[in-house]
Amino acid sequence: MMTESLGNRSDHRECYRMVMPASIRIEASSLCQLECVLCPRTRGETAPVIGNGVLKFDDFKRIIDLNPHIRKAELGNFGEVFLNRELPDILRYAYEKNVVTTIDEGANLNDASDDALESLVKYKTERVRCAIEGVTQQTYEKYRAGGILRKVIANIQKINTFKAKYQSATPALIFQFIPFSHNEHEMQQAELLAKMLKMEIVFKLNFDSNALPVQNREKIRRYIGYADRAEYLEKERRDYMRQLCHAMWLSPQINWDGKLLGCSRNIWSAYADHVFENDLTDCINNEKMTYARDMLMGLKPLREDMPCRNCRLYKSMLEYGNWITDSELHAYHTIS
Repeated sequence: MMTESLGNRSDHRECYRMVMPASIRIEASSLCQLECVLCPRTRGETAPVIGNGVLKFDDFKRIIDLNPHIRKAELGNFGEVFLNRELPDILRYAYEKNVVTTIDEGANLNDASDDALESLVKYKTERVRCAIEGVTQQTYEKYRAGGILRKVIANIQKINTFKAKYQSATPALIFQFIPFSHNEHEMQQAELLAKMLKMEIVFKLNFDSNALPVQNREKIRRYIGYADRAEYLEKERRDYMRQLCHAMWLSPQINWDGKLLGCSRNIWSAYADHVFENDLTDCINNEKMTYARDMLMGLKPLREDMPCRNCRLYKSMLEYGNWITDSELHAYHTIS
């Protein structure tokens, strides 16, 4: 929710200086039982800032109670949400407060209690995205190291059973498949498995175009439109995940321990350290967050203390000049 109406390029700096979003992203658990090959957590990149822990129910309750304008909460980022044992309480409280929950950042669903799975349905979580990069155990575990595919499928089937019990259309279940060299031959079978599991399949390009690169590039183009993210950048002159920057205005990322990260890519430094203990609106509109938003709109030069300086999304903006605009924020806010 914007505090002022949207304007043209000449005045959007003022229109977006003060924001009070109706949506937040909050990490329910930065823990994970898998060691996915390209995950920043597996490579140790998240340890200094993200750390290891879970969101406490009392902290979630506090942030919802103190910020009644919040109407939606995404419960993910780098970890596995279902490792938070208080997840059913978090989902219940959000539902009681008319806050829509999503788990759209992605879950591996290898380990989840029946209580948590039932709570997804009972408390009307809107959407759950499950990362499944294979239709056989041999293929699946090559990327989702430590994962067991049959457990994932069993948990998805349990969710569907609970949906039937409650006669609920939610949560919508998303089968996310990232093609690599070792699994691209299973894309058609993945479509069939998704249909059997009553899931919508979404194909997503690999984070690192140089790692585990696909071999049949034309096939990937038929499915996704581009063979890899490098090709997308070359053709579109913008990063494949550029929309993640919108979170700085529309749905700021909060870590499990109360650090304000701003967006889901930030692993470098926090914009504020104690969101649970301070006014959320003040934190989101502090000097550092405000300056970062101006940077992303091309209104301020790069500042060395900004996390964005390390991010390839910002680097592509610098290279191509495709700054965040008021019109795209308005469009994204409208469809969200």
